[in-house]
Amino acid sequence: MASIVDQTPCTAENAASVFETRIHERDDDLPEASPADHSMLQSKNCLISPTEEQFDLLQKKIKSLIDNGRGETIYDIGIGQDGGENGLKPDEYEASVATLQSLATTLEADCVLLRQRKLDNGLTGQYLLRKRVESQDFLEIRVAVVGNVDAGKSTLLGVLTHGELDNGRGHARQKLFRHKHEMESGRTSSVGNDILGFDSVGNVVNKPEHGSLDWVKICERSAKVITFIDLAGHERYLKTTVFGMTGHVPDFGMLMTVVKRSD
Repeated sequence: MASIVDQTPCTAENAASVFETRIHERDDDLPEASPADHSMLQSKNCLISPTEEQFDLLQKKIKSLIDNGRGETIYDIGIGQDGGENGLKPDEYEASVATLQSLATTLEADCVLLRQRKLDNGLTGQYLLRKRVESQDFLEIRVAVVGNVDAGKSTLLGVLTHGELDNGRGHARQKLFRHKHEMESGRTSSVGNDILGFDSVGNVVNKPEHGSLDWVKICERSAKVITFIDLAGHERYLKTTVFGMTGHVPDFGMLMTVVKRSD
């Protein structure tokens, strides 16, 4: 059985009207958030038994925070932005944590407790929300470490990356030096790179093997890697330091100073 089909070409006006109608139909299907729902996001009680519409608003808010934080953000529970008193009752706090964990699951992120405080009006807590990345990928933050000579830059990085305290005689910095004259003088003369890896829940994955770090294994286990750019502090190597600052395109700078105590 055949049917007659109108094959007359659609004009631009007809196509535009059809497209506009479909857009309006889609917009009508989306729930509109009321002003009360938006104000609810500023309250410390926003995570306690939210409605479906409020849950969607919270999801959009946290997703925006994670995107702006390059894959992670720190969220405060029990602290509002509406001028009210901080703190939640234990049952309210547990309900808020459960909601935050549900939001993290929907966004494919991990939710980890950083710190918890007990105030006069109840409990508050800070939670790290970090986006899960693929096994072959990780987030990278580059930090340039600068400061005057003998400020302890290499010593600090040696302690952070190898997880072992210095013995007071330069043992930690010896693990980072790459040239013989650096080991003899105890001063950095080149641009060094050292990494510190974290998994998705914030645990350090640096595991030195026979005194050295395997960068490949660290990157494979990490969801986030901080690359420290160790720069020389002596004015003799100023050009090398400037090259390291500009050529490695750091995201942040860490300035170390020497605090001398005068009696």
